[in-house]
Amino acid sequence: MSEQHSVAVGKAANEHETAPRRNVRVKKRPLIRPLNSSASTLYEFALECFNKGGKRDGMAWRDVIEIHETKKTIVRKVDGKDKSIEKTWLYYEMSPYKMMTYQELIWVMHDMGRGLAKIGIKPNGEHKFHIFASTSHKWMKIFLGCISQGIPVVTAYDTLGESGLIHSMVETESAAIFTDNQLLAKMIVPLQSAKDIKFLIHNEPIDPNDRRQNGKLYKAAKDAINKIREVRPDIKIYSFEEVVKIGKKSKDEVKLHPPEPKDLACIMYTSGSISAPKGVVLTHYNIVSGIAGVGHNVFGWIGSTDRVLSFLPLAHIFELVFEFEAFYWNGILGYGSVKTLTNTSTRNCKGDLVEFKPTIMIGVAAVWETVRKAILEKISDLTPVLQKIFWSAYSMKEKSVPCTGFLSRMVFKKVRQATGGHLKYIMNGGSAISIDAQKFFSIVLCPMIIGYGLTETVANACVLEPDHFEYGIVGDLVGSVTAKLVDVKDLGYYAKNNQGELLLKGAPVCSEYYKNPIETAVSFTYDGWFRTGDIVEWTPKGQLKIIDRRKNLVKTLNGEYIALEKLESVYRSNSYVKNICVYADESRVKPVGIVVPNPGPLSKFAVKLRIMKKGEDIENYIHDKALRNAVFKEMIATAKSQGLVGIELLCGIVFFDEEWTPENGFVTSAQKLKRREILAAVKSEVERVYKENS
Repeated sequence: MSEQHSVAVGKAANEHETAPRRNVRVKKRPLIRPLNSSASTLYEFALECFNKGGKRDGMAWRDVIEIHETKKTIVRKVDGKDKSIEKTWLYYEMSPYKMMTYQELIWVMHDMGRGLAKIGIKPNGEHKFHIFASTSHKWMKIFLGCISQGIPVVTAYDTLGESGLIHSMVETESAAIFTDNQLLAKMIVPLQSAKDIKFLIHNEPIDPNDRRQNGKLYKAAKDAINKIREVRPDIKIYSFEEVVKIGKKSKDEVKLHPPEPKDLACIMYTSGSISAPKGVVLTHYNIVSGIAGVGHNVFGWIGSTDRVLSFLPLAHIFELVFEFEAFYWNGILGYGSVKTLTNTSTRNCKGDLVEFKPTIMIGVAAVWETVRKAILEKISDLTPVLQKIFWSAYSMKEKSVPCTGFLSRMVFKKVRQATGGHLKYIMNGGSAISIDAQKFFSIVLCPMIIGYGLTETVANACVLEPDHFEYGIVGDLVGSVTAKLVDVKDLGYYAKNNQGELLLKGAPVCSEYYKNPIETAVSFTYDGWFRTGDIVEWTPKGQLKIIDRRKNLVKTLNGEYIALEKLESVYRSNSYVKNICVYADESRVKPVGIVVPNPGPLSKFAVKLRIMKKGEDIENYIHDKALRNAVFKEMIATAKSQGLVGIELLCGIVFFDEEWTPENGFVTSAQKLKRREILAAVKSEVERVYKENS
């Protein structure tokens, strides 16, 4: 019998469930706090980590020096006619990384906390503090300040729609909000409904001497502040720096108000990809035990010499937990952004990866696929001889044929340099990634670890332990949860086959959605189990493998189910596909792929097919039928090579004219697809594909 990574604890309650299981190393008692820690609240945990770190560097960030604009005119077919469209590309000039020690983080945490209390935000849970901002060192410092005063934080994605933002602000009766200068204009309408907001803190001073982007940054922020003052003259407005200064001056006047374990730490709003955002209620006890669970699976593998690059939304529980893990390891937590990760969108400076040189990097499938395709495009530019050498070395490493150190260094050197040259682990979480993509990164860069969890469980469920590395699974149960599977009869998944919906229980699992008893009753059982909505299976080794989200399993005309996210992870691995939404109509046999094409490889492909000439703009050929059909054939070849068959093979594709971003509303900040919005934009074209295949 193979080594077991989880073990049954007790018996199945009935024939429709599996026995509950735990990580084999915590069979008797799941963790409630991190190993070697005595903390029971986030404040105690942060203080413990920062004191241990002392004078070592603990946090790093870059400032925006300038934003450069480049305009370009393209020609597109609109209603059968050529139309010129002007597009503006933005390029970021960034400072070198600035460092702050762990000791300085203690000072900033306390100064910020005192500053918040001094301006009028009440501690010990009397007031709630809303954060509506992009990921940055200031986001985290605001959060740390709040926990030092026992002020619960409400988080919302910086790209949450207006209605969702109003919903989260009004429902929680938040008294204060922190936002970015660039988001101030988005606050004007919500603040007219959220009457409980009395304090607004923005991330940068609004300085008339700020000439960045030809003065646009200053003017936009100034105009927004003037409008906010007009519609809400009662709101007190401060910059981040002003609050810190107020806190420094109040050191002897304002006391700390540390929270208790059962106190509310955070109400984290989901991104609302399907319905109105739900507020997940998380206590200090929940989050500390969640940090314990995730940290347990990588304990000893990551430490004080590591550099963790952060760029995912901090309103995403996965990112929040890993930033506190970075503090726990006493490494350096460095902030970046998707816009500045690589040299592609920077000017007069290096991208975050090359500048920071991370050893650990956390991402989601959409980001990793973008990185992989950029690497593949570079490889395609090599001479045929060099390409052959690269793929020969790749094949040797894939088959575990020993390569000489020289060959490995030389062949994969440039790829590793493009990501800073020091990565030892990368992690994917949030959505499924294809095995091909996981394998590619693990061979040319470093092992890709898979993590799986939910907001309701503080990102706790599974993390693939480095010494249990295997492709195609989400790994070992973390050290703080108990798991079981239950039948999903309507979809044909049964516990007796070690398949079913995953239910989780343990200290990280929250108990309710904020002011939402109906959704709470649907998702949580009377005895504390959380229904994840994910269909999974136990592997022979006692690890977990995800089949798909229950809501993403769609029955087709012939009565068979297809798993949308599984198909998307495979088709997305095709080099011509930047992103894809698979749409399955229950009245049809096969699905259709709605594709955002990858312009670089697509341009070369179109030239090779003699559809366009070298140097022409691919955007002018996006709707060329011959090009679309050729890409479709390539996608089907990709699908078959990765084991897709029958109804999993698309019947056709449509090309989408623009990239899907949180800003244009086609994906959430966590890069999850907004399926209804995507389909609505190309509904007629999807119907055309179905008609052509009927």
